[in-house]
Amino acid sequence: MAQIGHVLVVDDDPVIRQLMQRSLEAQGCTITVTGTAREAVAAALAQPPDLILLDVMLPDLDGIELCRRVRAEVQLAEVPVIMITSLNDPDARMRSLEVGADDFITKPIDFIELRARVGSILRLNRYRLLLQERTQRQRAEEEMARRNRELSLLNGFIVTSAARLQTSLQMEGAVHHACTVLAQALGLAAAEAWLLPDDGAELLFTSSLSLAPPSAQPVASAILSYERAQQLVAAYGAMPSALDSALAEPMRWPNSQHEPMPHAVPIMLNGRASGAIVLLAESERRFDAQDRAFAQSLVSALGQAIETALLNRRLQRHAEQMEEMVAVRTNELQAERDRTQAILEALGEAVFVTDEDCIINYANPATTILTGYSGEELIGRSWCLLQHDESARLLYQTIHRHVRAGKMWRGELLDSRRDGSTYDAALTVAPIFDPQRPDTPAGVVSVHRDITPLKAAERTKDLFISNVSHELRTPLSIIALHSGNLDTLYDRLGEERRRHLIREVRAQAQLLDDLISDILDLSRIDSGGLLSEDRRIDLGEILSQAVAQLRPLASSKGLRMEVQAEQNLILSGDPAQLGQCVRNLISNAIKFTAGEGVIRCECRRLDVGPPSPGWPGYSAADTGFWAGLRIVDTGIGIDAKHIGNLFERFYRVQSQTHVPGTGLGLAITRELITRHGGWTGVASTPGSGSTFAFYLPLIDER
Repeated sequence: MAQIGHVLVVDDDPVIRQLMQRSLEAQGCTITVTGTAREAVAAALAQPPDLILLDVMLPDLDGIELCRRVRAEVQLAEVPVIMITSLNDPDARMRSLEVGADDFITKPIDFIELRARVGSILRLNRYRLLLQERTQRQRAEEEMARRNRELSLLNGFIVTSAARLQTSLQMEGAVHHACTVLAQALGLAAAEAWLLPDDGAELLFTSSLSLAPPSAQPVASAILSYERAQQLVAAYGAMPSALDSALAEPMRWPNSQHEPMPHAVPIMLNGRASGAIVLLAESERRFDAQDRAFAQSLVSALGQAIETALLNRRLQRHAEQMEEMVAVRTNELQAERDRTQAILEALGEAVFVTDEDCIINYANPATTILTGYSGEELIGRSWCLLQHDESARLLYQTIHRHVRAGKMWRGELLDSRRDGSTYDAALTVAPIFDPQRPDTPAGVVSVHRDITPLKAAERTKDLFISNVSHELRTPLSIIALHSGNLDTLYDRLGEERRRHLIREVRAQAQLLDDLISDILDLSRIDSGGLLSEDRRIDLGEILSQAVAQLRPLASSKGLRMEVQAEQNLILSGDPAQLGQCVRNLISNAIKFTAGEGVIRCECRRLDVGPPSPGWPGYSAADTGFWAGLRIVDTGIGIDAKHIGNLFERFYRVQSQTHVPGTGLGLAITRELITRHGGWTGVASTPGSGSTFAFYLPLIDER
């Protein structure tokens, strides 16, 4: 007979146990009998039965309590239990139902009913097990299909997103694609995402996708504000699981009592939560472990793809930056070379560049001006052998050996040009070091600066100091001599002699005062501290006053002074300064004119037109109304080669150095006339005399 099931019989009466065992075995059941609750539990756990026949009254434990314990065991929770009770015990039946009993058999037992009840329950239990097994198999197949579909979606997403990110780094498109795949795979109402850049400066982008049917209530936006996103990244970057609760609050069904169930999956980039994809389910749905695992796997793949793409982009950007840096550096070097070349070409000083053997390989244009050699003549020649003088060549060779030792040389020397003429030069020579051998000079650069004018100025200055010292010493010696005579011989000298000595002392003191005044005037002019009074003056009156002051001096030398001063030559200027200019010109004429000579002083209005004869420096190109003043003498005259330098400071004609003077009067005159808007002029013939003139603008009173 086919076995229809395994039955566990629990009864303390051995006769009843034996009768039930024989009856059910005859029906085809496998029977296990026990007499106590403890034996029943041990037998059921050792071999779970298909049915338990349980007597309510047991010696060691109440059958109802045993049924409760059986239902508490996981292995026995689904096993049908038939309670064996007395017919008149309704309370026991109620309690048995409460603890999970499935049916009842009354005592005394009707074995026909027993076999029918047992057969029916075993058959139903067999059907239940078959249905449960089929359901489990179907669920397993569905789960496998789901997993296969998820794996297929995941693999497709990885390939598509990786390709998209690798080619164009479309992170927004990749994240939106992830939202689409998750929404379709999990049947979501909506999926939304946000992502922050590495620096957190602003929301990189947000993306949303809604699959809710048109009739459904719209899903409230779960996209976070920039501030909220920053707070979440700062607060939960190290605890991604906390994003679920943090993101749940702002997501609700608007105008509805239903609430979608959100689940946030963090997007991890470089170990930190840089964003999240928020999943919104329909109504009461909850996300199970498989849903969460799939979402986490897909988002993890998305994060890895983004990281890989970002790394590739950084590498590409780094390569581009390196290329750009190389290009920029090349351009900078080219620009620096061009700039250096332009500086050297435009430099006023002569620059030579030689190799370590003193052979010239570069010379700027200023070298041609300074030395007279062309660039083609200099390149390839020895820098040390350019000199005509043997001693100069030896000096250059000594300098070159000094610089080749890695030291700089500075100094001044007398150099020579191609034509044999000489010039004073300030020379700076420095080594050029090889970058590969920083301790070994690879060449020499030398800078020649022409200091001939400076040396000439120094000589002029020395001459001026010498002249000033002489001019100061002469009156001081006379003052000391006369004052000493007055001190020691005062009682022996007559009244007239004492007066004469006192007048000489005063005259020499006046000379000192004039000399010091000239020096101070130049100092004030240079420093801008010379104050000028601007008022209406008559040039004719200025000339007349100056002539009156200096006529005694001219008479003492036997000179005749002629004056022709036109009236109403109204100027705007400082009368003291213009008077000083006139006196300077007349004083010079008196100094350089021998006895019985003539000094003619003239001032008049000059019209615009052809040059007036005898008025040097007056040009027809000048416009306006001008007054001219000239001093004409019959003195020793000046050679033409000195004319251009007469108004320079400290300048004195070498043949006239025997005449007392500092060379400042004409320089002061030109400065003052220029400050008044005019200019000076001079004409002279050696042995016949000179004409000095200046021109000033008149006030237009028409």
